[in-house]
Amino acid sequence: MTFVEQKTIINLPDLSFSRYCKETFGLNRGVYNTIDEWFYKNSAESIEVRRKKILDFLLFYISSLKDVEECKIKFGKGNLINLLAEYMNTAV
Repeated sequence: MTFVEQKTIINLPDLSFSRYCKETFGLNRGVYNTIDEWFYKNSAESIEVRRKKILDFLLFYISSLKDVEECKIKFGKGNLINLLAEYMNTAV
């Protein structure tokens, strides 16, 4: 994803952005909302910054999958928050 593409995506209206996440990563609205809220509570109050972090996190997670062809994300019960914390530790 180029910088221009990312800039366009993060500035979409909320519903369009969440649909992009669903279509691209298989992320349902509930998980999207959890990720969005987590970043909001953890130093990303700006919507633009949060959305960039959401995309970066999703790409970070997908890059860790053994089968990158399967881009539909499944976190498993209780694993999402651990993965978000892991992402923040590596992103710093």
